[in-house]
Amino acid sequence: MFRKLILSITLFLATFTAFSILPQLSEDSKVVMFTCGPGDELYAGFGHSALWVSDPAQKIDRLYNYGTFDFDTPNFYTKFIRGKLNYILSVSSSRYFLNDYKSRRILVSGQLLNLNLAERQRIFEFLENNLLPENCFYKYDFFYDNCATRIRDVLAKVTDGKVQFNTKDENQTFREMLFPYLTHTPWTKFGINLILGLTSDKKATPWDYMYLPEYMQVAFAGATIEKDGTVRKLVSQEKMYLPCNLNFTNNKMDDPLVIFSLILVLTVLITFFEIRKKITFNWLNYIFFIISSVAGLFLLFMWVGTDHIATAQNMNVLWLFPAQALLLISLGLKKRNQKKLVMIALIYQFLISFILLVWPQEAEISFMIISLIFVVRIGGFAIQQKQNKSTFQWGNNFHA
Repeated sequence: MFRKLILSITLFLATFTAFSILPQLSEDSKVVMFTCGPGDELYAGFGHSALWVSDPAQKIDRLYNYGTFDFDTPNFYTKFIRGKLNYILSVSSSRYFLNDYKSRRILVSGQLLNLNLAERQRIFEFLENNLLPENCFYKYDFFYDNCATRIRDVLAKVTDGKVQFNTKDENQTFREMLFPYLTHTPWTKFGINLILGLTSDKKATPWDYMYLPEYMQVAFAGATIEKDGTVRKLVSQEKMYLPCNLNFTNNKMDDPLVIFSLILVLTVLITFFEIRKKITFNWLNYIFFIISSVAGLFLLFMWVGTDHIATAQNMNVLWLFPAQALLLISLGLKKRNQKKLVMIALIYQFLISFILLVWPQEAEISFMIISLIFVVRIGGFAIQQKQNKSTFQWGNNFHA
């Protein structure tokens, strides 16, 4: 969620700390949770959280960030795609952090945590210990273990008493919680809905809400710490450090539903023209079905070949791959067997186009539109088979 810091600097600072005696924080010390609003970069689209320990008397200014990673990691992209990339706890100064977000015009607000001196000292020591090379890496998970949830868990461990997050249950799924951040980026929403699996449609608990930084900010604002019948608020003060200077707008015409609806209409017209003229634009069939099959196989890989919980059990594979694969397989078959496969593919794709709107996984209307594009092309192919009395193969029936 926050752009990477250079790993060598992180490890140097961590190693330096390991061989230093940690100072005792003074009464002037404070612990502040920073919450950053969404940015216009994809990785920053859901905000960010960081924890700041400050003590002017001890000249301590430490901004702890669980959202960093190292681009120089061997096989970085392979590990990233497969969900095996380690994220890193890094540290910087608050000035560096705020200057970075100011340059990106992103909102930053802070919550002063209502902690006693012993609790502040424990947080400081816990985070410094986490910075050690043997402790600073962790396996990131978008829903359950990220830059926000790590901070939540730290607070639960070091406070004198039990932290009560009095968050209202809003009866939302993990996926639904993302939608308010995607209203201005319909193509991003399309891609996220496509790649997230059925596991993302699990109902989130109020505790789970804190995987999103802004939800955690709200939870912290209403949280209390209780010990021996004494209750105090977790947050004693809130402050705006940087305003949001981003303008999130959406071009309504540049929307998947609009674009794919136009493609559907154009596909119907082209297919009708082919049937009337008894010609076949096979290049169009190849484009549609190969792209769809590759997309379906990629989603299948993200399901079974990676450690990402969010992309598991992805039912979108069912409308992207089986019928298209049957069409591609039918190319090498005799006419009789070819017809059977085409009819199976047509019936299957037609039914799945409507079933996908009522199955348990969240689906967009644009998914049905795309599926109907495949129905039109498969249906046109079936009709042309009946029109053509000779053996019908895509490869020998091309007319530009």
